[in-house]
Order: sequence, then structure tokens, then C-alpha cells
Amino acid sequence: MTEVLLINLILLTGACLQGLLGFGLGLFSAPLLFILAPQYVPGPMILNALLLTLLMSIRNHQDLQWRQTSYALAGGTLGVLGAALLMSSLVFAQYRMLFGGLIVIAVLLSVVGARPALSPRNNLIAGIFSGFIGTATSAGGAPMGLLYQHAEPRLRNANLSMFFLYINVFGMLVLWLGGISGWADIYLFLQSIPALLIGWGMSGFVGRHLQAKRLRQMILLVAFAAGLMSVLL
Repeated sequence: MTEVLLINLILLTGACLQGLLGFGLGLFSAPLLFILAPQYVPGPMILNALLLTLLMSIRNHQDLQWRQTSYALAGGTLGVLGAALLMSSLVFAQYRMLFGGLIVIAVLLSVVGARPALSPRNNLIAGIFSGFIGTATSAGGAPMGLLYQHAEPRLRNANLSMFFLYINVFGMLVLWLGGISGWADIYLFLQSIPALLIGWGMSGFVGRHLQAKRLRQMILLVAFAAGLMSVLL
């Protein structure tokens, strides 16, 4: 019972952070759940992210810029296929090290001070890395987030929501067809929905009382520690 409550608290917190910052569910929740309940990664967490990105896409669809997003989608497709191919050949101990290493890389990408230009080429490159990391760990927001970090908020939210909506759907399909995911992931996802919706709903209230910068720092610190533990344990 204690484990179930803790899992739901992690999901609720991640969903709240996602609603506040536009990211956080994967980067905060996935590393913690991988240590506490590894069956949630990657399949159920990809489905959880799919639900929240669908809500964000509905909210921001009118600001979508298809030209930039199309290059990111093409790159994401390549990243998803590469991740699924690699994961199909790994045993759990190898996957644990891959997961932890990619989480650490994602955190470092999130804190780096680089300012890449918002170009079709960079959308393609960021899409490849986000698709790969997202499919392998369900926390692939860092490369695309780095690219769009200085974009106008409505454009950023619309483009990223559409990108991750597609990547989550395609990634889950590839994992399913490859035998990496299955009906057990659907069951765990359905159990997660109440915590996700409560956390998403809380984000509007919490956002009026907390600073986004401090929340982002907390996410990155927790994710980095959990990713490092996955590599070293």
C-alpha cells in the first residue's frame, strides 16, 4: 500500500510540474519510478506523457508552426526506431545503465547555456535525440526543450506538444510491435490516470504560489541523482 501511494504521489507531482513548466513528468517521475517500480518505464510512462501532451496539444494547437515541426517529426521517427532497435537487444542490467546515462545526459542538456538557432536542421537533430531518449527513458524533453528555450511561449508549447504527441504515439507503437511493451503497460497507465489528472489540475493553483525557476532546479537535481543511481547501483 505504501508503494502504491508513493507511486501515485510521484506521478501527481510530475503531472503538476508538467502543467507548470511544459515538462517535468518524464524527467522528474521516470527516474524515481525506475528505481521504485521499474515496470513503469518506459511503456506506462510514455502513455502517461501521451495523455498530458494530448491535453497540451488541444490547448495550443492554433499556434502550431508546421514547417519547423515537420523536420522535428522526421528526426524523432529516426530516434524512436534507433532506440527500439537497441532496446530489443539489451538485458535489464544493460538497459538500467542506458537509462541512467541518458537521464544524466538529458539533465546536462537542460542546464547547458547553449542557444541553438531555431532552424529546420536543428529541429531535425534535436528531434533525433529527443525521439531516442524519449523512447528509451520516457524523458526525452531536454534536446527539444533546449532548442525552443527562447522561443515565444505559445509557439514553443504548440510545437513541442505536437512533437511529443507524435513521438509518444509512434514510440509506443514501435515498442508494442517489437514486444518490448504489452497489455501490462496499458493496465498500469489506466491506474495512473487519476493521479495524472489531479496533478494537471493542481498546476494552475500551484503556479500562483511557486517560482518556476526553483521548480525546474528541483526537477533537474532529482533526475540527475536518480539517473546517477541507476548507473552506479
